[in-house]
Amino acid sequence: MPPAPRLVRARSARAQVGAAAAIIGAVLLSGCSAAGAITADPHVRETAQPAPRLSPSAAPAPIAPTTAPASGHEQLQSIASALELIDESAAIPPYRRADFGDGWVDVDRNGCSTRQDILQRDLEGETVADDGCTVLTGTLAIDPYTGQRIDFAHDRVGGDSQAVQIDHIISLSSAHRGGAWAWSFDERVAFANDPATLLAVDGPTNSAKSDRGPGDWMPEDPGYWCEYAARYARIAHGYGLAVSSEDKRMLVDVLEACG
Repeated sequence: MPPAPRLVRARSARAQVGAAAAIIGAVLLSGCSAAGAITADPHVRETAQPAPRLSPSAAPAPIAPTTAPASGHEQLQSIASALELIDESAAIPPYRRADFGDGWVDVDRNGCSTRQDILQRDLEGETVADDGCTVLTGTLAIDPYTGQRIDFAHDRVGGDSQAVQIDHIISLSSAHRGGAWAWSFDERVAFANDPATLLAVDGPTNSAKSDRGPGDWMPEDPGYWCEYAARYARIAHGYGLAVSSEDKRMLVDVLEACG
């Protein structure tokens, strides 16, 4: 896979947000529904319950964003401002994807992998294979990252399964650096498969995002910036994860612009 393109860094994250604030404001004032307003986390179907909560020995017990009370703008700004920074001088072991489990698993024991649970949650009008899990077709009415409609079809029905991917809002490598390296294996698997931390999104856009955080990547659709920053901050806070200084600055600035 070719390296993901990087954002132009001629301007600081703060300057980028200043330029985007007018766009965000226009989206909010226009009454567009496109995620400009910070909403509750997506509904989780009864067949896709949140992953079991385990208490990392080196971090506060995770708080499920899906069960936390709705946060106002000021509370979200306070949460973002209070996020701890990654200690760049610390001896953090190298990140390995295998430390978070072997791909998507069935942590909630409903018989379906987390990927299929999220597709069933986020797609509309989906059809499911005879196994009761595999989503064959469906529609992502509004892709959170591009604002576009995506008609999904699985490889086995002549489509492209990777046209819709499941994104870890906080990438696993960022979580690793933020403190997950000190968690147990089971705790990392639970995080990697927690529906509250995942979104079904446009595949190519997710690949371009790679493992970058808000300081180096934001959704193509500025109408989703407020929601994205809110979700990222809530997840980091709930799991006691530290963030980079660039990511924290972007989160604080975006949430201030959204307020």
